[in-house]
Amino acid sequence: MRKFTIRLALCLLVLVTIQLPHTARIKHESSAVPLIERDSFGVPMAGLEKHSSSVQRNESLESIMNDWKVPREKQQIAFQQAASFIDFRKIGRGDSLYTYTDSSGIAEFVVYKPSIKEFLVFDFGDSVRVHEDSLTSTKVIRSASGTIEKGSSLFQTIQDAGLSQSLAYELSEVFAWQVSFFHLLPGDQFSILFEDETMYGKSIETEIKAARFHHADQDYFAFYFPEGDISGFYDEEGRPSERPFLRAPVEFSRISSRYSPRRFHPIQRRYKPHLGTDFAAPTGTPIVATANGTVINAAYTHGNGNYVKIRHNDVYTTGYLHMSRIKSGIRRGVHVQQGDVIGYVGSTGLATGPHVCYRFWKNDRQVDAMRIEMPKSEPLPDTILPKFFAVRDELWRQLPNAPGDQLTSGSITGLGD
Repeated sequence: MRKFTIRLALCLLVLVTIQLPHTARIKHESSAVPLIERDSFGVPMAGLEKHSSSVQRNESLESIMNDWKVPREKQQIAFQQAASFIDFRKIGRGDSLYTYTDSSGIAEFVVYKPSIKEFLVFDFGDSVRVHEDSLTSTKVIRSASGTIEKGSSLFQTIQDAGLSQSLAYELSEVFAWQVSFFHLLPGDQFSILFEDETMYGKSIETEIKAARFHHADQDYFAFYFPEGDISGFYDEEGRPSERPFLRAPVEFSRISSRYSPRRFHPIQRRYKPHLGTDFAAPTGTPIVATANGTVINAAYTHGNGNYVKIRHNDVYTTGYLHMSRIKSGIRRGVHVQQGDVIGYVGSTGLATGPHVCYRFWKNDRQVDAMRIEMPKSEPLPDTILPKFFAVRDELWRQLPNAPGDQLTSGSITGLGD
């Protein structure tokens, strides 16, 4: 009887245990380890004070960590690990720094942030560790379209709409070989399909996928084709948007004097040919080579001031006059690539103000660089064209082709990140 009573009691105990609420059975687990509060860089904030600063002139990570009392032996271990990420002796002035100190003012963590997204974390805990990471961003495909008004510019039109200023530079680079952005016409129109990368609701980078520019009653198209070594922008027929020559040697300037067979010279006070195009820009503005070629002259003369002359091939030669100075290393015989800086805007020689006089020779005869039809690049090979056309058609369907009077922008679905 006693054995039966004991067995009955045990059975009742098991039944009660089974029917207890789950929370009661694991009550001892309710005191789980609390979540560790971390900031956007993943640094635990408990017991630490965060200091924000930026790299000053002549500062190094070593001097900064010395200031924050990081032991030398920990610095040596950290720098050995960091060597695979950065040259810690050459950090950028103005780059962001975040230092996390304990109650005695000694740095437990240092975050070095050289760009908008990427950062490097130095953890000086018991086990020193350095790791690289990036902040989370969001990408969305957007569109923009607009019309250039009288007295306005591409840059101003895009800026007035509250869009990223870099978008104007990107668009001008895409069509730099077809359109002279220094004399856009009222009524010129553009449409853009672009990827907008944002962080905390702010645009940090844009990347154009397709674009259309209507200038002087002519349409120009550009479609980005991501295909290995030939990735780039191509027009609707598969010809590269890039051309052998840029339209101008300086960015976002203005034409102050055009090519003319008879122009009144402001210094010599007489009429004479002006066989070049003057681009007015602030002193020191970089001047770039408009095409690949070899420098055949880099010198000073009374009329030209500091100037550079480049032969591109047996047909074309360009000249760049009145520089404040010629860039170091630019001399006779040096090969330059399109877009390389060769000097800086000035007013040396016979010049009344800062500008670059851009001259263009075809078959050793000076011609108007703004009017001559530039040579075109070779199209994509026939074997690649079907793949390009498929990409083009997908982008075409989402590119706004009929912009209104005012610039508009909005999100578009249908393309992946």
